Amino acid sequence: MADYQLTDPMSGGTIIRTEDNTYIPPDPANRDYAEYLRWVDEGGVPDPYVEPEPVPDVPTAGEELAFDHENRIRALEGQPPISVGDFINQMKSSP
Repeated sequence: MADYQLTDPMSGGTIIRTEDNTYIPPDPANRDYAEYLRWVDEGGVPDPYVEPEPVPDVPTAGEELAFDHENRIRALEGQPPISVGDFINQMKSSP
């Protein structure tokens, strides 16, 4: 692990100091940023930005209610229940 890590390019170039997880903005007047630039000039290579894992869809209260209703209807019709994920995907693909 390097002393620093790059962040999302959309963050404007903010750097993370891994020692204490401090976010350092790219401001030459900032002592921490000047220290980072010296570290890079001396051959330091920051850890690359790592894309976070996608957050799974969480059903809303309305989707949860519709999901329960759908499975009650399916039970009355003798069909097997569907999973929350499958139900949300069906809802998203419906016009």
